[in-house]
Amino acid sequence: MSPSGSEDPAFAAGPHGPAGAGGDRTTRLADAGRAAEERPAPPTKRLRAARVAVCGVFFVTGAAFATWAARVPAVQDRLDLSAGELAIALVGLSTGAFAGLPLVGGLVARWGSRRVLIGGAAVYLGALPLIAVAPGVPLLTVVLAAFACGNTAVDVAMNTQAVLVEREYGRPILGGFHAMFSLGGIAGALVGSAAAAAGIGVGGHFLVTAVVLALAGAVAMAALLPDPPDASASGPLLALPTRGLWVPGLIAFCALMGEGVMNDWGAVYLHDVTGSSAGTAAAGFAVFSAGMVLGRLAADRVRARTGDTRFVLGCAVLSAVGAAVSIALPTPEAGLAGYALLGLGLAAVIPVIFSYAARHDPLRPGPSIAAVSAVGYVGFLAGPPIMGGIAEATSLRVAMLVLVALMAAMTVLAPRLRRG
Repeated sequence: MSPSGSEDPAFAAGPHGPAGAGGDRTTRLADAGRAAEERPAPPTKRLRAARVAVCGVFFVTGAAFATWAARVPAVQDRLDLSAGELAIALVGLSTGAFAGLPLVGGLVARWGSRRVLIGGAAVYLGALPLIAVAPGVPLLTVVLAAFACGNTAVDVAMNTQAVLVEREYGRPILGGFHAMFSLGGIAGALVGSAAAAAGIGVGGHFLVTAVVLALAGAVAMAALLPDPPDASASGPLLALPTRGLWVPGLIAFCALMGEGVMNDWGAVYLHDVTGSSAGTAAAGFAVFSAGMVLGRLAADRVRARTGDTRFVLGCAVLSAVGAAVSIALPTPEAGLAGYALLGLGLAAVIPVIFSYAARHDPLRPGPSIAAVSAVGYVGFLAGPPIMGGIAEATSLRVAMLVLVALMAAMTVLAPRLRRG
């Protein structure tokens, strides 16, 4: 199968039957010629440089967010925040991330992904050291909102660039970019852990990290591809889902809600339901994350053979099996195995959906990606509280059935991608 799911012309039957099985020589040569013409040309040096550049941007973005995430306890201790005060500050993250999505899509459409990426990165990385010096909850909340809003701008713009590079390559490569985001997150978390262990304060850590990542990002951005000539045409500033984007948006909702549930409740489930030790419970998140990385690294080759629809359907089934295993067999071993399958299954749904959404309006992919992201992030933000409410009313094991329901919804939605 080709990436679009259509049959490869090289294996299509000619008017005299399949090529090589009795068809005449002229038909075979014509079929071979058409296949050669449709085969993507080898990437140019500039295109390869653009691919490396986008990989660098994804890595920098993941490392920056992990830098903050790894030092949240240190930020809390510096300001002597209670759990409730920290929760109030964290509202800034959610508000900034969600509020910026519709606006960023319109900005990408008007100004181009390169300029939005540069501006967003300046806000994103510039806010990182400010987090470490915010004097209290109000300003910390404001800075976290700016940090998240900058991250949103970078997220939409870099995915738009990734789609442009993938389009020029003529084959799926988006999963590899998202794998670099995960690897950047791992690197940022490891550096943060080492800094905390060494007793390095968040001020120096965040400032040095921001400078290093800004320099790396500046080098990468110099090699980005230009936006299509018509990409900056005037249009609505707010990018909202249109009829053709609701199906991919709902699939993104299911996938990101699943990720949000695993991020916030995965370790808790292992500890409270399966009786895992604290170390094993923490390892559960590591196993899930490792599955995400491996899934993204393998996704492009698999997707090139299956097409978008069958790929998303397979991801949903694999994730459903993982959730079912961890729920049906509440033991640490089954939980870890289930988490690995969940990570593999959820890993590349979002890259594929972004690529699919970008084809909705090829000249202006940014608004489509932003619109789908907005629907998806509703699930990411709503999932953990919904889980908490269900667990409070019933039990955490029952609440985890939400994962199975989400994956079942994805299996219903995936075939509708053919109609977009």
